[in-house]
Amino acid sequence: MGTVSAKLSTEHKRFHGLDALRAVAMSLGILLHATLPYFDTSGVWPSQGTNSTILWGLFEFIHIWRMPLFFVLSGFFAGLIVQRRSWRAFQSHRVRRIALPLLIFAPLIAFAMPHIFSFGWVGNFTDLIYPEMYFNPWHLWFLIYLLWFVLLMSIWRIISSVFSRVIPIVGKSCHSPVKSSLTAFFSKVPLLFVITLVILMILLDSTELHENSVVSFAYFLFGYGLYSRQNLIEMMKQYSHLYLAVGTIGFALYLYIAPQVTKIYTSGQEDPGLGLLYVILKGTCAVTFSFGLIGLAEAKIRAKNEKVRLIADSSYWIYLIHLPIVTLISFAMFKSPLPAEIKFLIAVIGTSTISFITYQLFVRKTFVGVLLNGRRL
Repeated sequence: MGTVSAKLSTEHKRFHGLDALRAVAMSLGILLHATLPYFDTSGVWPSQGTNSTILWGLFEFIHIWRMPLFFVLSGFFAGLIVQRRSWRAFQSHRVRRIALPLLIFAPLIAFAMPHIFSFGWVGNFTDLIYPEMYFNPWHLWFLIYLLWFVLLMSIWRIISSVFSRVIPIVGKSCHSPVKSSLTAFFSKVPLLFVITLVILMILLDSTELHENSVVSFAYFLFGYGLYSRQNLIEMMKQYSHLYLAVGTIGFALYLYIAPQVTKIYTSGQEDPGLGLLYVILKGTCAVTFSFGLIGLAEAKIRAKNEKVRLIADSSYWIYLIHLPIVTLISFAMFKSPLPAEIKFLIAVIGTSTISFITYQLFVRKTFVGVLLNGRRL
């Protein structure tokens, strides 16, 4: 009887904390991209030529857990839709909430960003543009990955369904990995999950999720399975401070060795031991910070809050449009004598203000708001 009531409770529960956490992660893209002009990115990003240790540290802190957490939460809410409604509802939801916005915003971003980057590099909007820049997904790569994951899971479900009819035993074993999403990884001590991530990052020679779709999918699958394991979320709530403490210690060590690793590998040399430690720390910090933040958010935000709801609703719009705004503001200040940290704050405040005002005026109560967030209840 208790199991049945717990299941019914889960089926109707609103995860206010995770809604808010997802919104914060989306909005932190403003801070992340506002830091990039103020430390060395090896030419990837237009730079003022200054090196702010503070802003580099802030970038690394956000970067080490933000996208892993994004994928975990995306998987979690995917699991929620599938189990509360259906696979068809999940696919339809992803088309409406991801594919359509991507179809609208990706061309706009792809057209604008090459000109803004040209402005950042040479001071005008036309002199330094490469044709391939127009085909760069920029920050919207995350949405493209999510669509691929929907396709992969749909194909897996079709295959498992066919096998379950032809050979029931094989079908059951085929469907089980998606349904359980690798049950062995769901432990309050996520050692096996971290080890798997480290192995995948080493084998695929990349710790960056935008270059490593397999590791991104691993985070997504973990989140997908997390929905049906509410006991683990309770563990995350109970031990959130411990997870965050472990993540903080690991991150401090990561900050210490990261410049050494970058220097060694950019010079063409190798240090396998230090490189392995770098990957281990990156995986450990991503997982422990994600666990800790999920637990903390669910523990602290338990009920509906209109201010939190407004932030959550506006965050998708902010995520979609922030990059052209924050880069343009940042690059326009390159000749200013102001300290890097002050210019960073101006870019963050300016971008946040523009993004939120445009949401209130042009999105919240319009068809665009319905497209991004669904109809308000």
